[in-house]
Amino acid sequence: MWYMILEESHFLKSLYNEIPDLDNVRIEGIYIKEEGRKVTLHFDMPFYAENPPKKWANLGYNSIALQVDFFDIHSLEMKTSSDTYRGNIEITKDEQGLLDINVTGEINAKIKADTGFIQSINGYINEAV
Repeated sequence: MWYMILEESHFLKSLYNEIPDLDNVRIEGIYIKEEGRKVTLHFDMPFYAENPPKKWANLGYNSIALQVDFFDIHSLEMKTSSDTYRGNIEITKDEQGLLDINVTGEINAKIKADTGFIQSINGYINEAV
């Protein structure tokens, strides 16, 4: 599963009974940082968690956003066909142990990186849901 090859996935694992695949997710953005050495992927989970923190429930949150940072980028390709970004995100490892990140949908991106970290997991109220 995609989350098992990322660092700092403990909190994410506690939120879900079974962590979903990243199919048809809203992609907030793909950010190139540190002169291309770091790429940040910011996206919503496909559905809300079964085990949210009480604070999130009390605040009426209905969506979860993740920020995942990828470091030591070997390659990056990006193409978009829309001004809104929805797509499927697949994160795997190749034969050399590098992360392969493939985004397909209204935005298409391919990223190859040494490592990936879940930097933040935030609940929020998505008015569109």
